[in-house]
Amino acid sequence: MNDILTSSYRNLFVAGLFVYLITAYFSIGFYHPDEHFQILEFCNYKLGNSPASELPWEFHEKIRPAIQPAILWLLEKGFYTIGISNPFTAMLFLRILTALLSWYVTSKTCLILLHRFSTENGKHIFLLLSLFLWFIPSLSVRYSSENYAALFFNAAIYFILIWNNQNTTVNKSGIASIGFLLGMAFFFRFQMAFAILGIGFWLLIIQKPKWNHFILIALSALLSILLCIYIDYWFYGTFTFTPLNYFQVNILENKAANWGVFPWWFYLREFILKAIPPISIFLLVFFVCGLFKNRKSIYSWAIIPFLLAHFWVGHKELRFLFPMVFPFIYLVSYGIDSALSLGNFQKTIRVIYFILAGINLPLLVFKMFTPAQEAVCYYQFLYNYSSTHQMNLICEEKDVYNLIGLNLNFYKSANINCIVLKDQQEISNYLQKTNPDSIYLLKRELSSANQFAHYDSQKIYCMLPDWLLYYNVNNWQNRARIWKIEILRRSKAQ
Repeated sequence: MNDILTSSYRNLFVAGLFVYLITAYFSIGFYHPDEHFQILEFCNYKLGNSPASELPWEFHEKIRPAIQPAILWLLEKGFYTIGISNPFTAMLFLRILTALLSWYVTSKTCLILLHRFSTENGKHIFLLLSLFLWFIPSLSVRYSSENYAALFFNAAIYFILIWNNQNTTVNKSGIASIGFLLGMAFFFRFQMAFAILGIGFWLLIIQKPKWNHFILIALSALLSILLCIYIDYWFYGTFTFTPLNYFQVNILENKAANWGVFPWWFYLREFILKAIPPISIFLLVFFVCGLFKNRKSIYSWAIIPFLLAHFWVGHKELRFLFPMVFPFIYLVSYGIDSALSLGNFQKTIRVIYFILAGINLPLLVFKMFTPAQEAVCYYQFLYNYSSTHQMNLICEEKDVYNLIGLNLNFYKSANINCIVLKDQQEISNYLQKTNPDSIYLLKRELSSANQFAHYDSQKIYCMLPDWLLYYNVNNWQNRARIWKIEILRRSKAQ
């Protein structure tokens, strides 16, 4: 830590820390449903709050490793002992912890790599991309399998880089850490096997360690895998090897194809669109340049087999590539540094830099202050609002706690009773029949007015701030599919 704070780049590192922590605070929810249903709901099952019948199919096939649900389970148990039962407090703590770990590993690794850049501008660009590229902080605070695989994988490479830089004074505990961290990265996300295989070949061909060091790495990796197998046994109640189950179900039986099969160039198209052009286009161009210029880099050897394997597999999602974000950024930065060192392109790159920075900054600020999943903001409000009393909540069309056909029990308070009614007419009939003094209503339309006879409505929560709702330019609120929660009170004039 001291080397980060005493570095000549400490201002960038400290600014990055604040960006990560702010993002962790506001980035409530999940990037992808798997982040919730295969971790939080698994943990909730082990806590005795979610029935197995309501868990996703991955639980019944035993293809999901239990390491992340187990970490959350330990955290929840610890909070329970000190009287904290709010699940949002646990997740905030976990996001902050994840942000700190991600920032620390990134910063330490950046410091050890800076000497590989030949220009000062190249070094600054490397740090700026590693810490402030608009999508990186929001991905780095996620308690997802992709992010934790990346975190442990990057930490392993950090120890390899130390070993590579100080080959005459080998620290055996550091070498053992490499294997242990790589084994954990594999269990967080099994697809990391391809990147780990690339590292293995790099060690044998480029690093050429002594055989006893290589065996130490293998044994420590085996130790971490055995630990994860035991955790799976604790979770599932029977000995099982989840990586083999995953291979059987998703590769041999090709069950993953049920969620779509795409051509190899899917990732190129998705990255260009979702990383926001022209930023994404320049990143890709300089990535190819960096890959070509730095063919002997450990990051090149890790990322190439990882990408080839994902291009080959039929079912593709952009998040599958997230574990390679830091290697990607390093190679992009190396490509930019190589162009800067030529001298002829410095003015052109400077102009491009300022244009892309102007696009990146508002995107970064937006991602820092917005939730990862808007629905979870409503769950947090409902949980806190119902903490002292029972709450009957009318939900139109479907239960608010049901997403993609699965129930989110982890965030649901026992004080909330959801009443699912088909449409406005059915809600009106229910109010006439039960005649409650007051009841709560969740609407999936922002601008819909109260249509219920003998009842007055009052908005009590919307994710958007009141000052923004005050301005209805071009009648945007009538087109927005944004939820709001109201309280219906029987009119006094009745």
